Amino acid sequence: MSDKKRILVTVPFRPHHMEKLRAVAGNAAELTQTDAPAGSERMRELLAESDAVIGEPSPRLLAEGTPIRWVQMTWAGTDLYTRGSIPFPKNVRLTNVAGAAYGHIISQYVVGQILSLMQNLPTYVRQQECRTWKGAGAVLSLEGANVLIFGAGDLGACTAKRLVGFDVHCVGVCRNTAQKREHFDELVTLDEADGRLSAADVVINTLPNTPQTAGYLNERRLRSMRDNAILVNVGRGNFVDCEALARVLAEGHLWGAALDVTDPEPLPSEHRLWKEPRCVITPHEAGGAFGKNPGTEDRICDVCCKNLRHFLADEPLEHVVL
Repeated sequence: MSDKKRILVTVPFRPHHMEKLRAVAGNAAELTQTDAPAGSERMRELLAESDAVIGEPSPRLLAEGTPIRWVQMTWAGTDLYTRGSIPFPKNVRLTNVAGAAYGHIISQYVVGQILSLMQNLPTYVRQQECRTWKGAGAVLSLEGANVLIFGAGDLGACTAKRLVGFDVHCVGVCRNTAQKREHFDELVTLDEADGRLSAADVVINTLPNTPQTAGYLNERRLRSMRDNAILVNVGRGNFVDCEALARVLAEGHLWGAALDVTDPEPLPSEHRLWKEPRCVITPHEAGGAFGKNPGTEDRICDVCCKNLRHFLADEPLEHVVL
């Protein structure tokens, strides 16, 4: 019987990425790539023949009991396995790509949305559809703005780095404020951030879903923000109370908001935010992963290759979640 490890790849890596993974595997492992649906019978069969998975198989199938001992996610968020109703198997290691794959592209999305809202570009897009030539009024500038970024990890730091050129003052929100973090002028805790909202021209969320962050930006905090403040959420949808945001925007408070994540997700078609002209909604696409951005795919592959090498050498894995 072969003692080779069996690695199942359930994501659409391009041929050159698979070549990199196979080069790492060498003679120590056999790689099988599949496009079988995550919860399908075919996926169940493949999991029963594998030692590890690169991708996001169904939590239900994993819970049924398989030889799987390691799941390498290609996402940063881990709610599928850590916040769901089905417990993740205790004898399986879980790793993700947080802090290594998405910061470069998501930070571009954030800066793009801020500038677009400040220059009233969403209004002009709507006017163009109606062939309307009309000024949209006052605009804002990022120069010298106070920016409050919830999350000072990879996403937050990449965003702060790109905003530095606008001479902004960046305040990062994190647990360990004693650790030096490049590109931030100040660091505050989540509790301290409450008192910083009223001074922020731009508020950005890049935090994952935790009990401490769920529902943090409630109606009271939204109303404490400046009338002309801009909100961008690329972390987790439940950081912002979307019902409260709809009420606040409808009353004319805040300059605008850009949401790539919502609560619930997807946002129901009848939700008031869809019709709010000062709210830009995108369908959780800021990360630009498979089939969207080659750079992101390369970064994901690099993490997977590195951890595959560790797994085959029985070394400690990186980006460990569980």
